[in-house]
Amino acid sequence: MDLRYVQYINLKERYYEPPLEKATEMALEISNVPSNWVINSDKHWTYYSKSDSYLPVQGWKVHISSTPKEAKEMLKVVSNFLFENLVPFKHVSNVWELILKNSKYGDRASSGKFITIYPNNENQFTFLLEKLHLLLNDFSKGPYILNDKRWLDGNVYFRYGAFKEMYLINGASRIPAIQNPLGELIPDSRAPYYTVPDFIEEPLIVKKMSEEHEKIQTAVSELDNYTIESALHFSNGGGVYVANHIPSNTKVVLKEGRPYAGLDGQGRDAVERLNHEASILKKLLGLESVVSFHKTFPEWEHVFLAEEYISGTSLDTWIATNYPFSAQQDSNEYCNNACSILRQLKDALQSIHARDVGMGDLQPANVMVTASNDIKLIDFEAASHINDSIPSGLMRLGFVGAPNLSREQTDWFALLRIARYVFLPIGPVQDIAVNIIKKHDQWIFDQFGSQAMRLIEEIESECNKRSVIPQKSLLSAPSKYFSRLDLPEIISSIRAGIVNDLKCDIKLLSGDIRQYESLGGIFNILTGGFGVIMALMRTGDVPEKAKSWALKYSAEEYINQLDNGLFSGKAGVAGILYELGMIERSKAIYDSIEVESDNADISIRTGLAGIGLAFISASYIPNLKSMLDRAIKIGLQLCSLLEKDIAVTSNDADAIPLGLIDGWSGVSLFYSALFKATNEKVWLELSLQALEKDTSICIMDNSGTYQVNDKENTRFIPYLAGGSAGVGLSMIELRHLLKDPRWETELRGIGEVASSKCFYGSGLFRGLGGMIITANTIDIELQTGGRFLDKTLNTLNLYVLSDNDKYFMPGDYCYKLSGDIFSGAAGMLLALLGIEEDRFSWLPLPKLKETFSSNQNSAKGIAVL
Repeated sequence: MDLRYVQYINLKERYYEPPLEKATEMALEISNVPSNWVINSDKHWTYYSKSDSYLPVQGWKVHISSTPKEAKEMLKVVSNFLFENLVPFKHVSNVWELILKNSKYGDRASSGKFITIYPNNENQFTFLLEKLHLLLNDFSKGPYILNDKRWLDGNVYFRYGAFKEMYLINGASRIPAIQNPLGELIPDSRAPYYTVPDFIEEPLIVKKMSEEHEKIQTAVSELDNYTIESALHFSNGGGVYVANHIPSNTKVVLKEGRPYAGLDGQGRDAVERLNHEASILKKLLGLESVVSFHKTFPEWEHVFLAEEYISGTSLDTWIATNYPFSAQQDSNEYCNNACSILRQLKDALQSIHARDVGMGDLQPANVMVTASNDIKLIDFEAASHINDSIPSGLMRLGFVGAPNLSREQTDWFALLRIARYVFLPIGPVQDIAVNIIKKHDQWIFDQFGSQAMRLIEEIESECNKRSVIPQKSLLSAPSKYFSRLDLPEIISSIRAGIVNDLKCDIKLLSGDIRQYESLGGIFNILTGGFGVIMALMRTGDVPEKAKSWALKYSAEEYINQLDNGLFSGKAGVAGILYELGMIERSKAIYDSIEVESDNADISIRTGLAGIGLAFISASYIPNLKSMLDRAIKIGLQLCSLLEKDIAVTSNDADAIPLGLIDGWSGVSLFYSALFKATNEKVWLELSLQALEKDTSICIMDNSGTYQVNDKENTRFIPYLAGGSAGVGLSMIELRHLLKDPRWETELRGIGEVASSKCFYGSGLFRGLGGMIITANTIDIELQTGGRFLDKTLNTLNLYVLSDNDKYFMPGDYCYKLSGDIFSGAAGMLLALLGIEEDRFSWLPLPKLKETFSSNQNSAKGIAVL
């Protein structure tokens, strides 16, 4: 799971929404700001500086750490001192933000950073270290700031870094930077440990402090009895390591607890939880199904728990490795093994409950499966007495029932969710609509038979005996089980759901968290309002509310907030405005897009390939024929990057820089379009070269599926973004242009992937939506009679939600709804539209009916493709 999503979940809301209520309730404000000081703020920070103050671009910066409980008082003390000494600073805007920073899965590089102070020079820096330490001496310690050095033993930290935003551009990525003595930008390290640039020397008082610390830290350590072999996991609360206990020559797992960091929902830090876990494991000693406790010991300010090492994988990994996604794989063998694991889990729960312990966080990541399919339970941080009904503060969404369940009830609910999850490993859409479980159970029975359902019903019976209930649903599921014949109804009802939820403010419709996390996310095609308008426009009339929104937010003041990208910015919006009839605004935006000569972002999402496609499309618009010259310039630019074999990166932390959306297959699609526009064979040759960059990392597995092999993350990827589905679309486009039926085996393998039993989510970019497009396209290309699409459309039943005959789609991870192109209803609408119209109906390029009359898709499709 992506833990960024957790902060956007409000049980009262249907969509992902920012935590505005908590932020407002827990706001941190300074009441006595001097009149000649300037205040600015962004999503995370509030900034203060004297109106005429000078701020260097970089230098020694000071950080103040605090507990959430003392943050308000500490801010008052520190701000008064800084106002008096005319030192600019910023602070976390609210206590909720500070809690998130210091939570277990907060960013380790920013954990503990409550106030950041910008000294004018080195003298002021050393002055601040000493004065602030004395000033804050009576406050409790906050979390240790990992990429800083601590001044003495208090809450004052420091490091050398940038004061003003500077970035190195690496493909689509922006890397925080500082300047070296030559004025060149170099990375400003954000690694979770203290570093000093090689051209900077620490001040003398810092060196002296470090020398004194080294003298103190010479005591014999218990940790010296262990050799760390590898790291299993890192969180804000500390690392988890595989180690060898030297005296006994025994392999163990070491869990580290950092004080004041890794906060859970109860406000407990990692040290408190680790000590608590140790006490629980002692109670459970001797149980074969529970990891064995060895010992705990302190190390400096940290605490370590040594426990049994288990040779195996988590149940999450076991499912991903063994699940029979393809029809060619053996479902019976998987079902037998899964049932064996579930029975062991049931026995394990009963054995720990017999000792009056409830786990509280039973979930697939906390179940280890050995090579012989035996199980062991790990991670008892959230455990407590079986009758304890206080929320554990640590839990995995989707495996948690109604609030105030006892630990015993919570464990049985989690076991029931795991029982369904091993047979249907998708996101927890049943948390949005609990009655969709009826469809899920029917699907499980159809795929795995009565043995699986009997075991699920057996566990469900135990839950009913204990009055285990799920969280309250916000929606329901359609009663009908859909087939291909129901497509018009599905499209109409999804449209109705989108129209019903349109808003009259700056956010037209709620979507993925990228609306709030990325620049322009609330406006752009990918997650914003213009993408929603595109989906509505291509499936019917655009409501007046949406037209008014487009008119207002296509104004220059809003468009200038966007980058140049196709899905992320101006290039896509310009095309949709043209199609919407706002021709002059569209042309003005096209004209405004300038592509830097050093741009190395190759992607369709944000970079050159997408902008190039937009330029080609625009060149068919009257009076914009010159856009083709800009597209050719991009073609030459991409050719240079292709020859250099650059490392591809993305500006989206979750994106996989491979395939159609963020990789070389997108470049191939652009070159195919450029060949169509110019009829120059050089572009066709480059299209093939670009595609081969991605096909070289694809593999055909034993089950006959063809997928991208992401070696860096040791996983296989099927999706439109980052996976083989997108590669397949580029293959088919190139097959037509080459007039060569190559890649038939690969396309069948992609078809098998696209018709897999299920996908974790339903989104267009990395879920079912993109697979519908691909399955349909391959069926048409290989003339399979709809074999792949029929199977893929069957999977749609697992996700569609309803409210008063209007249909909705879950967003990424299925915790909440989304209405956008990237992950939600608008993307699914376009995917389903593509079955009847055009496999590229989801691209934000204007449809121009008058061009490409010889193209099979021209009557309804996008001119470029």
